Amino acid sequence: MTKKTNFFTNLSRRADVVGGKQTKIFKVFILTIFVSCVFSNLYSQNKQKEIVEYAKEYHRKMLELIPLGKEKLYGFENRDMFYNCEIGNPIKMLRISNEREIEATNEWRVPIINNGKYITLLTIIENGKKYEIVDLGGNILAEIIGNYNNQNEKISFWLRDYRRIIDYISFEYKSFSDKNFYEIESKSENNFKNSNGISLNEIIELHNINNK
Repeated sequence: MTKKTNFFTNLSRRADVVGGKQTKIFKVFILTIFVSCVFSNLYSQNKQKEIVEYAKEYHRKMLELIPLGKEKLYGFENRDMFYNCEIGNPIKMLRISNEREIEATNEWRVPIINNGKYITLLTIIENGKKYEIVDLGGNILAEIIGNYNNQNEKISFWLRDYRRIIDYISFEYKSFSDKNFYEIESKSENNFKNSNGISLNEIIELHNINNK
């Protein structure tokens, strides 16, 4: 938050050169943007907390739906592991719309962790003010996420290009031009096909080329 404050403070100082009413208007505009950023960040944090609490309460019911003898398909050695699980950091799902734009979905992927190991993923959707677990699976992807989250690099966004059947993850999102998305490739040694990162603009270009 300190960087944001310094940024807006510097802009405000520059605005003093304008003088008079324009200065006041400019300062009010800057303050409005700053407050919007603060509340947006707080809203996101509160949303994640709500999802974690929901997953803590209902994940066991979902795990118990796994058929007997099929536990290993979901990453579990046995059913006893169901009762010693933790909930990881929720990951917001993004997608490329029919208009070929990046948009947020109402879905989150939430890791289930056992003894420090990322086992599988819950899919939780937000419907109005209610949440619902609609799917369970992805033990290979869960392991990949765990490899990086355990290195204190928390994955925040997951972009799925459904037409190309490709997944990208991001540790943070700043702008469409920043190369901070990475294509997941489970067979790669480092799990990332483009280890230098790729921007959202480049992802959209690849999507458009593939769908001409």
